[in-house]
Amino acid sequence: MFEIDFEQYRLIDLSMAIEPPGSADRPLQVTVGRLADDTYKMDISKLHSHVGTHVEAPGHFYADGKLISNIPLDNFFGPAALLSIDDPADREVTGETLDRHLGEVFQPGHILLCRNRIPETREDPGTFPMLTPDAALWMAAHQIKLLVIDAWFRLGRDVPATRELHEILMSRDICIVEFAVLDDLKRPECFFMALPVAFALDSGFARAVALEKR
Repeated sequence: MFEIDFEQYRLIDLSMAIEPPGSADRPLQVTVGRLADDTYKMDISKLHSHVGTHVEAPGHFYADGKLISNIPLDNFFGPAALLSIDDPADREVTGETLDRHLGEVFQPGHILLCRNRIPETREDPGTFPMLTPDAALWMAAHQIKLLVIDAWFRLGRDVPATRELHEILMSRDICIVEFAVLDDLKRPECFFMALPVAFALDSGFARAVALEKR
């Protein structure tokens, strides 16, 4: 029988709460539906596929790319390494940055979690830490399984760099999880899981969790 010893591990919810009405560019509209006899309530939701913690599949970038429902489920869980950016000098994340921070922690097939821990940068997206195409090449060379960023991390300096990063990763069927809540992680390694609803869409929301040693 498989068991997890919760005296040794803690389960951490890494998901952003989704609350209506969402935002102007990522709306969440909820209306109430009832059966004819008015005895049963059900919420009817209309929401953007990028609301809250969500997964982007290659179909988000390529017209003929794989959709969420085409990606093997085991692509969305496994051992993970945490990149925590605490120093503004490391705001532009390159392959050298990843080597220096992750060292021997990151192994081929691991998931990469990217967290911004610089408080003064969280108010202005222009100051967020950013991944570079060079970092994406490092990820490809190290056989990353899944890329995860928090809400205060950018996927590129500008649109061309962001597109290049998507090209490098999604041409290899590597998905991206955005808006994970990573603040409560305390160790450089954990077991991560973000299982998306099996939408036949390019993107969809997921519940992200981690198992971390106490």
